[in-house]
Amino acid sequence: MPSRTCHRRVPFSLAVALLLAALLGGVGAADTAEAPTNDDQLTQHARTELGKFTTWLRSNQAKGLIGEVGWPSGPDGEAERWNAVAERWYRDADAADLWVTAWATGEWWGSYPLAAYRDQTDRPGIDTMGAQAAVIERHSTTPSRQRGVNVAGAEFAAPSVEPKSGFSNTNRGTYERDYHYDGQGTFAYLASRGVKLVRLPFRWERIAPRLGGPLDRAELRRLKGAVARADRAGLRVVLDMHNYGGYYLSDGRQGVRRTLGTAKLPLSSFADVWRRLSVHFRSNTAVVGYGLMNEPAEMASARSTPPRVLWERASQAAVTAIRANRDQRWVMVSAYPWGSVWSFGASHPRAWIRDPARRVRYEAHQYFDHDNSGTYRLGYAGESRQLR
Repeated sequence: MPSRTCHRRVPFSLAVALLLAALLGGVGAADTAEAPTNDDQLTQHARTELGKFTTWLRSNQAKGLIGEVGWPSGPDGEAERWNAVAERWYRDADAADLWVTAWATGEWWGSYPLAAYRDQTDRPGIDTMGAQAAVIERHSTTPSRQRGVNVAGAEFAAPSVEPKSGFSNTNRGTYERDYHYDGQGTFAYLASRGVKLVRLPFRWERIAPRLGGPLDRAELRRLKGAVARADRAGLRVVLDMHNYGGYYLSDGRQGVRRTLGTAKLPLSSFADVWRRLSVHFRSNTAVVGYGLMNEPAEMASARSTPPRVLWERASQAAVTAIRANRDQRWVMVSAYPWGSVWSFGASHPRAWIRDPARRVRYEAHQYFDHDNSGTYRLGYAGESRQLR
């Protein structure tokens, strides 16, 4: 991934271990086991992986969101092959009535191969379809499902799970140099293409530089401004805390990653920041939901409590805090680790959130390369060989 983004995926060894756990536990039986034999290996793999998630949702009587699905444009004919996989995947997502926000677009992506819409003219904002856009637009919003894209930029220039970083709650980067919220032109263009929903990433350290303290006024104003621009274009928004289950807390010299449920980052801090965000967005009709935490991963145990349980407790605490504000927005809850489609069955056999409003969507992410990393480093043929 480009250095200005903090996006990162699960290591292949961990993916294999968790996938085996899901299969042995019996919860990974795919909806798509009946995939026709004319599907190639990558298509079958993508459909089977999605089926693990939809089976989990159905067995738990839960609703779902695919917060990220992305595939590359690719050189010399590869775009068509990846689009064929995505087309079949979207048909399965349609049948399951899943909400989907594709990964990704954004004015600062440059030549990023997963960019479904790009900034390629002198006009302000995103203005050009990528190869992926045709698939996304064929599977649009209906009365039972919301569809759209991620508009990335405000999470840039921040780490994912590295133990230490120059980035921290006291060194958050400079707006419009290190990170960015897209302008009106981007949202207007997306709306003109039929997009209805955007997932809008932001960083916890920037919006709340003091744990337990007030939100940063300047950063809150920027976030609200992006939501307002989406609203003027007729788009709905999911706010996505893009923090991977941690927070970079300064030790006076550098940022040290603290993870949810440990002494330096208690669950109460997570509940508190979502309570504060809810105060500002609970009456905003453009905001349809809150993505509590993007891809929680590599969290530390606390007092012998495993990370997956800490994440269940953290997400429940946030939901409880949001509902205490009489906030009825949808709440999007990922799985530990990395929020992948197979993480639910492997780590969370049962749906765990108790929500009096009954407005929770469990959020999964999926990429079509063999290790679900989203790097697509081997090309179509190489990724296919890895599945044999």
